[in-house]
Amino acid sequence: FSPVKISNLDLWLDASDGNTLYDATSGGNLVTADGSAVKRWEDKSGNSKHATEATNAPVLETAEKNGLNALNFASNKYLTCTFNEKTFTQQTVFAVTRFSTSANFGRVFTQSILNSSDFSISGHYIPILRNATNNQICSYAGSAARSTVSASNNTWYIARARHSGSSLTLKLNTSEGSSYSHTLNRNFGIYRIGASYVAPSGGIDTGYGGMISEVIAYTRNLTESESDSVTNYLNNKWAIY
Repeated sequence: FSPVKISNLDLWLDASDGNTLYDATSGGNLVTADGSAVKRWEDKSGNSKHATEATNAPVLETAEKNGLNALNFASNKYLTCTFNEKTFTQQTVFAVTRFSTSANFGRVFTQSILNSSDFSISGHYIPILRNATNNQICSYAGSAARSTVSASNNTWYIARARHSGSSLTLKLNTSEGSSYSHTLNRNFGIYRIGASYVAPSGGIDTGYGGMISEVIAYTRNLTESESDSVTNYLNNKWAIY
């Protein structure tokens, strides 16, 4: 199985693939040394939505999970993908991540439009973040955390956010939160990994502070079978549960 076998793949970031990790936003040299900054994480979806950051880039953690590499987003590190703005009406996002003890309302995977902050748009949808008050993992919609699922510090998870266009759910490994009614019909032109987008500077807002090893996003609501295929692929690869 490969994520590209499912249609509407929009983004695929894979830290286990050393040929996608670079030391400069424009490319440069491959990053191989533990603790070195990864300023460009190349997109394997074929859509060239490469995640970059020159100053506050995450660092490589070699053989971090199941003998495979991960990226450490501690101390307000993040990466940003920018692309031609388009309308999203459905979406499914997966992230393999480990939450740290310092995460405070940590953003794992957020999205916005240029010149508009993530949380300031009516009807906005942020797929995966961590609730500041109780360590729950959730989506953000309708000005609040939705479909919350309890999580533990320093534990690896496969987080899956799925939006049908009219409702959303967040799943953490095998535990799924309650469905929340929400209409998705928004334009996006930015993905951010590890933080959220703050307009107009484009800066960060409350960095994530944890580990992320893989991110996969589709621009449609995957079927349960398709979703399970991606989850099984990630679990077999990273040995999460």
